[in-house]
Amino acid sequence: MGRAISIELQEHFDQKYQTTAHLLRIDPVRPGYSSYGVTDIDRDITYDDGTSELTYSAAIGFESTEFSFNPTLSADNADMTSLLPVFDIPVSEDELRSGAYDYAEYTLYKVNYEDLTMGHVIVSHGNIGRVTLKDGLSFVSEMNGLSKQTQQSVCARYSRTCPATFGSQPPGTPGATVTEEKYCGFDAESLWEAFEVTAVGDEATVEFTDSALPFPDTPVADIYHRGMVRWETGLNAGREYEVEGNTTGGKVSTMFAMDYPAQVGDTGLIRRGCNKIARDDARGCKHWFGTQWTIHFRGQPDIPIGDALANTAPGGNAGPGDFGGDTSGAETAEA
Repeated sequence: MGRAISIELQEHFDQKYQTTAHLLRIDPVRPGYSSYGVTDIDRDITYDDGTSELTYSAAIGFESTEFSFNPTLSADNADMTSLLPVFDIPVSEDELRSGAYDYAEYTLYKVNYEDLTMGHVIVSHGNIGRVTLKDGLSFVSEMNGLSKQTQQSVCARYSRTCPATFGSQPPGTPGATVTEEKYCGFDAESLWEAFEVTAVGDEATVEFTDSALPFPDTPVADIYHRGMVRWETGLNAGREYEVEGNTTGGKVSTMFAMDYPAQVGDTGLIRRGCNKIARDDARGCKHWFGTQWTIHFRGQPDIPIGDALANTAPGGNAGPGDFGGDTSGAETAEA
């Protein structure tokens, strides 16, 4: 892809000695938060890129891994490391911890810092991934170029398990985030239950306990399996994690490590989930919708799966209760 560049800036790049700097602009997608900029030299630069004037801070700066660009459609990406902000700039550590700048848009410019009237050239543009804090001193953002979107599936696929996000609503519903027809339709917001951490496990980033939570043994012991936990206070406030399971006594484990260890006194909300299996009476679509499950299930539960395709079809080689489809042979679609 060609890059627009002024004649003056190109002439400067052609010189043996240059005074160039990179400016990285971050624009959050979450409303209510400010854009911020950083630079890789030892002075602040105030620059108007045509969108708005912004001060690019040298105080937190950034160091990037190597960018690779090629004429193919392979993904361009890099990691950016910056110092945690302790100065008066439009971003705080608390905002970073809360995920305010997760999945933000970024634009990387290259300029002549001694003569900004020459304009800029765009080196890269795209979205960053989740922002993670490192060693209490810096934060790391994954910078994904626009070419990475070419690796994302945009077509619906056949699946024996349901591809819809549990609790997602039809497009146009207030608060709905789905933009396609693969929505669930169940009101999962009604399932949230409050909890407070009374103890943490040996791995505090994946285990915590609230002894006051009810954990009945019916219909299944780990009723929060495939559910979600949403933190309201503590270091993980504002973030959500998928629940792997729970045991009697209030012990909860998350599917993946949380960004920060849970601490006694932290509070949040937890809810049950769906295992995406059509006829599972305990945790599947039939459990949540009863006889109406055939209307809401978005997969194809009765697709015959041969041995050669078992490893490529979602749920094709897994049994009921293990994220897979029914393995009892051909079935009818009775309720």
